[in-house]
Amino acid sequence: MSLLGELKRRNVFRIAGVYSVVGWLLVQVAASLEEAVGLPAWFDGFVVSLLAIGFPVALVIAWAFELTPDGIKRTVSIDADESITAQTGSKLDIVLVLALLLFTGAMLVPKLFNSEQLPGLVAGSAAAEASIAVLPFADLSPGGDQEYFADGISEELLNVLAKVSGMKVAGRTSSFAFKGRNEDLREIGRVLDVAHILEGSVRSQGNKVRVTAQLIQVSDGFHLWSETYDGDLSDIFAVQDDIANRILVAMKSQLQVEEAPTLAPVQRTDVTAYGLFLEARDLIFTRDPAGMERALDLLNRAIEIDPSYAPAYASRAKALVLLSDRPGSYGKLPAKESFVQAKTDVEQALGLDADLADAYAVRGLINSDTGRADYAITALRRAIELSPNSLDARNWLALALANDGRLRDVAAQLKALVDIDPLYKPGVNNAILYSIDIGDLDTARRVGERFIAATRDETEKVITRSTLLYLIDGKIAESIKLRETVSEVVVNSLDNSSLRSAYYDLGVIEEYSGSAEILSIFKPWESVRRGDPQTGKELALATVEENPDYYAAHAVYIGILAQLGQDRELVDYFEREYRGSLEAYATRLRPGVNADPPPYLELAMALREVGEQRLYEEAMQRMRFAIDIFRAGGDVSVGRDMDEAQYWAIIGANDKALGFLEQAFAKASLLNIFDFVTRPFEPLLQEPRFISLREANIKRINEERNILGYKPLTTAFYDRYASML
Repeated sequence: MSLLGELKRRNVFRIAGVYSVVGWLLVQVAASLEEAVGLPAWFDGFVVSLLAIGFPVALVIAWAFELTPDGIKRTVSIDADESITAQTGSKLDIVLVLALLLFTGAMLVPKLFNSEQLPGLVAGSAAAEASIAVLPFADLSPGGDQEYFADGISEELLNVLAKVSGMKVAGRTSSFAFKGRNEDLREIGRVLDVAHILEGSVRSQGNKVRVTAQLIQVSDGFHLWSETYDGDLSDIFAVQDDIANRILVAMKSQLQVEEAPTLAPVQRTDVTAYGLFLEARDLIFTRDPAGMERALDLLNRAIEIDPSYAPAYASRAKALVLLSDRPGSYGKLPAKESFVQAKTDVEQALGLDADLADAYAVRGLINSDTGRADYAITALRRAIELSPNSLDARNWLALALANDGRLRDVAAQLKALVDIDPLYKPGVNNAILYSIDIGDLDTARRVGERFIAATRDETEKVITRSTLLYLIDGKIAESIKLRETVSEVVVNSLDNSSLRSAYYDLGVIEEYSGSAEILSIFKPWESVRRGDPQTGKELALATVEENPDYYAAHAVYIGILAQLGQDRELVDYFEREYRGSLEAYATRLRPGVNADPPPYLELAMALREVGEQRLYEEAMQRMRFAIDIFRAGGDVSVGRDMDEAQYWAIIGANDKALGFLEQAFAKASLLNIFDFVTRPFEPLLQEPRFISLREANIKRINEERNILGYKPLTTAFYDRYASML
């Protein structure tokens, strides 16, 4: 018999086939176990090596030995008539067929079972095909000490994919929200509205590191591509650069991207400093005051270790601004001090790295907050050019653009932002507010509801639900009751100020006993509303002296002088501070992030009372122009209706003033109790329509107060505050 025939007779080929298929299945099991239970990085390689060594051994045994009813015997000692290799071959054929079926099933099952066959999961097929989320790579190292390395790879890939033309990349906040959560990838894809997910893991052993990455199709959970990379931790940043570039090349092919930018090398620093920086950056993303205070400590330590590490300076500047006591911020650091340090840190960062996107973003925020909108827009656009997925830069740019009155454009930008990152809370908040300003209540509600459905933070769920009840449904009491289920200790000062504002809408002032400290910029009005206008005026002046470059401090002082009727003092202040120039007044009081015109009406009333008719007329013209600009940009808000009502009341067009006041009431369900005791409405106090509207407003307020258990208000409330006019 020929050698080939003898190989067939002795089942050598059958043994080779069975061994190969079963060996492949064992390798898959080994890889899965290694990933699932955190076995050492060498485990799957060890299994492959054993199988490779065993293959020729199995073939030699198949040739030299035969299985008989009496046990295993050498083939040469068995007569041909006694051999049962044919029967053994038939059994091996069955084993081979079963093994092949398992092999085929392992390859095809993910393709066959789509989300329609898996109850409770929604396919991501509706998402754009060129869309992806980069989940944080899991640290599976025995010591759990490679998290900074894993996060670095994830974020680097996310940033570069965001630069690919036509590619939608889920934002960092939402992607990293799934860190450490063992959730179905198809459900994650549904929440983030992406067609693909890139995930992976990092496992280190000694000085070696293994990175596994895989690209998954959300619609059916099928693995489009996976790869494993091995490297040496002696230069962790070089390994990170190499792996990230190789993953990008592979993904470029899988996602059929024609052109993709190359990854810039990661900025080198001390490994310990890098870990501190990454931890601090995560804490800043939360906007939690306590977390951001810890971030400052971590960044201070990182800078001590490496004074030349630019990203640490930029992040520290961001934390300082966000922890300031300015409106829109989250902390209590005196802005006079925190902004000086933040500006220094930004310039230090850009001096070390002229292309650092985060530094330009913070520079934009500082300029926006201090009324330098043009400078802010330039810096923020540069930040987005350098890092298209910079969520903070996109959010702050939208707010800076609001100063031009283009609220439809602002709302559209914010809507696009939360579509990229539905869990980015600052963007969610602003998208709700600006959608309401342009009258798009459906979008405002959808943005809020999507956030509520996606977040796992129960406190944030409550606060957002409370916001929707307050701003959209007009259910202020219900909003307050819901919000008070959350301790003031665990939320930031911005949210606590919103709660205080809800109480004040209902005239709950002396009765309010909230423990949260009010933002310093609002303290002057707090005193006025508590019946102590002189203290309010003194606080406002002190705030101006402490923050001479902050437009909002001046606006509050001007507003209180106007409300108290101290016209001569207000005009003297105008001439002293702005040299009697409305152009200087407009420039210095141009708002940063609240999209309101400078306080023209307050100044106009004072100018008219002291006989400055020309300047009075110019101030009123400027206010009319500002209102018209906002109206042209889509602003239909209650606030703009109130501006209109005050404008027409000042010039004596009472019918028009009352029309806008009634329009505001119809939109808001109820108006702030103090809106009816503002000085511009003095000419309306005896108008029957004004009196009727005021009574209707009190009725609505009392309905809400009753829900909270407070006594009803009477018109005596107004008499008390009208006496201050």
